Amino acid sequence: MKATKFMYHFLSLLAAITLLITSPAFTVCAAEPDREAEREEHKTLPIQTDTIENWPKGPAIGARSAILMEMNTHTILYAKNIHEKNYPASTTKILTCLLAMQNCTMDETVSFSYDSIHDVPLDGSKLGDVDESDKLTMEQALYCVLVKSANEVASAVGEHVAEKLHLADENQKPIDAFADLMNQKSAELGCQNTHFVNANGLYDDNHYTTAYDLALIGCEFFNNELLCKMSSTPQYHFRLNPTDEDERWMTSKNQLYKGKPYEYSYLLGSKTGFVSQSRQTLISAAEKNGMKLVCVIFGEETPYQFEDTIALFQYGFENFQRLSVSENETKYKIITGDLFDTDNDLFGDSTPLMSMEDNSYVILPNTADFTDTVSKLDYGSQSVQDGQDVIATINYTYSGTPVGSCRIIFSKSGKTDFTFALGDSIPDIAEITKKNENATQDKTSVSNDVNKVIFINVQNVIIGLLVLAALAILILFIISVLKSYNFSSRGQSSKRRRKRKQESRLERLQSFRRRMRERKHQRQKRKAYKKRK
Repeated sequence: MKATKFMYHFLSLLAAITLLITSPAFTVCAAEPDREAEREEHKTLPIQTDTIENWPKGPAIGARSAILMEMNTHTILYAKNIHEKNYPASTTKILTCLLAMQNCTMDETVSFSYDSIHDVPLDGSKLGDVDESDKLTMEQALYCVLVKSANEVASAVGEHVAEKLHLADENQKPIDAFADLMNQKSAELGCQNTHFVNANGLYDDNHYTTAYDLALIGCEFFNNELLCKMSSTPQYHFRLNPTDEDERWMTSKNQLYKGKPYEYSYLLGSKTGFVSQSRQTLISAAEKNGMKLVCVIFGEETPYQFEDTIALFQYGFENFQRLSVSENETKYKIITGDLFDTDNDLFGDSTPLMSMEDNSYVILPNTADFTDTVSKLDYGSQSVQDGQDVIATINYTYSGTPVGSCRIIFSKSGKTDFTFALGDSIPDIAEITKKNENATQDKTSVSNDVNKVIFINVQNVIIGLLVLAALAILILFIISVLKSYNFSSRGQSSKRRRKRKQESRLERLQSFRRRMRERKHQRQKRKAYKKRK
């Protein structure tokens, strides 16, 4: 009996030890030394931007993959394995919230489905204690996703957007249709190595992205003021149901927020993520002196993802400058006359029709000058963007690296249509473009009707008319002179006869004068003779 009892306790102890060894907690603890060794190894990985001539050397960080990108020009300031595929984890949620913000209003109601609640693991990040009867406003839902990183709320938001846009059919789940929308949006933003299968970032072999692609998504996300506010909120509280007595409080684990150990004063917003397959992930944005930077960290350990992010932000703000194109460009000049360049004249607002964008700039190292850039004029970029007609784009590079661009546009701001005496008013390009966009799927090309619009420089027209008038007067003068001469044979005979008549009259006159003088001389001689007698 005692042997049996001893054997039972022995087997129980053996089972407990086996369970402990195979448990995730034990595995993590046992792997910690290896993780630190991996960090040290990652610090030795090449930084691609360090190979650029005259480019500031970037910091050695423990992340396996990282990027620092300027938000508006997409200039890459720091690059380390930026095209390596990684699992984005909860940083996926920034695209989920971006699509919700672009397609919904904040007062819409988000309902929980059975799938959104039960298709997420129990040990994952969740809002918790919700059922299918519970509802949130879209604003509350987005705060839950960005502050709490609630997986079931992210799924519910994705399902809501898909159902509102009627993306799913009877053979497809709404969340799968939303994933298709995510992939479509990421492709529009320029992502080439990204594929999403869910709205929350839970691990899946087919759910991946790169630091470069995620930075492109982040540029769009952090350009939204409300999303920046939500993704920089350390705490949030609300009532799930109006009848609830107590509010629900949520606290973010992001250490970059105000009051946190790694508080960063220039932070615009940030989103954390973790899956064991890719370790810690983090995407953040910051602004200082008008320069906005987006930073992505992949394959790091806590809390070094926050240290890496701050180190890259400091590297960017301390080593790079923003230079205005319109203030520094001398190679390309758009010549416009001043005669009709006023805000209020006979023809209404006659601001120059063609101009450079005032808010375009390039990002350069502090040691570089604008004249160090190489520019190229691209006429193939003609399109309609942001309601403006782009006729060309000047692309700038520095040491072979793209650092910004400037669009040359037709300015229509404040234009007032006017009619000449026998003409029709100049058509509104925005209306033409809208009409053609409805008639064709190619919304980026300039419409045929827009190409038919003729823009007139009134000053040049007047100068041209004056030149034509001067030429006409000169021609008339030459014709008048030529008409005063007759080059026919009869004309030549008449001229000779007139000349002979004039010569004959002159001879007769001279002969008459000679006779008169002779007669006078004869009279004088006779008088002299009589006096002598």
